Amino acid sequence: MNEIISLRKKFVNSTLINKTCSSCNKTYPRTKEFFYQRKHQSSKNSVNFEPSCITCSIEKSIKWKQKNKTKKKESDYKYKNSEKGYFRELFQSVKKSKHGSEFKNYDEFFNCWKEQERTYGMKCPYTGIEMTRIKATGFKGKTTSTNISKDRILSSRPYNKKNLMFISWGVNNSKGNISPKIAKRFLKIVKERFGTDDIE
Repeated sequence: MNEIISLRKKFVNSTLINKTCSSCNKTYPRTKEFFYQRKHQSSKNSVNFEPSCITCSIEKSIKWKQKNKTKKKESDYKYKNSEKGYFRELFQSVKKSKHGSEFKNYDEFFNCWKEQERTYGMKCPYTGIEMTRIKATGFKGKTTSTNISKDRILSSRPYNKKNLMFISWGVNNSKGNISPKIAKRFLKIVKERFGTDDIE
């Protein structure tokens, strides 16, 4: 019996063999060595290939990360200079303080500032200077001397509503060498908060 030989040429879809990158327009074999794969949405045992080749996909990813890193820095800087962001950061340092904290939550801590603000405004209670909320960029560790800082009025006691005062960073940093004028104001605040018989 003679074998019948088909002369029909099997059609092969060239678009299934090769794939052109949508970014660089170069054509590569449609394989996982050249394109990232992802599961097909409807067909269970099939996969789809990303539009861009692996090289272009990596370059896109690097550019996206760099762009968003800059945006994140700008966003963080803006938040930390806002009232909420600034005092959130102060509260975190209070919570971690080795001196201890008796504040139940951030709201209780922040209310201390709002109460002080109603009395002194943005003025430092010890010096009367206008306090600021300036977070420096590009200078690690640099602090503005007029920035608001948290202070324990009596250093032997933990942070709590009675023992917390917000003063300028410069004054807080030089408490060991304060002027008589600042000392008088400090003692006045101590007396207002603690009286005269409750000071250790």
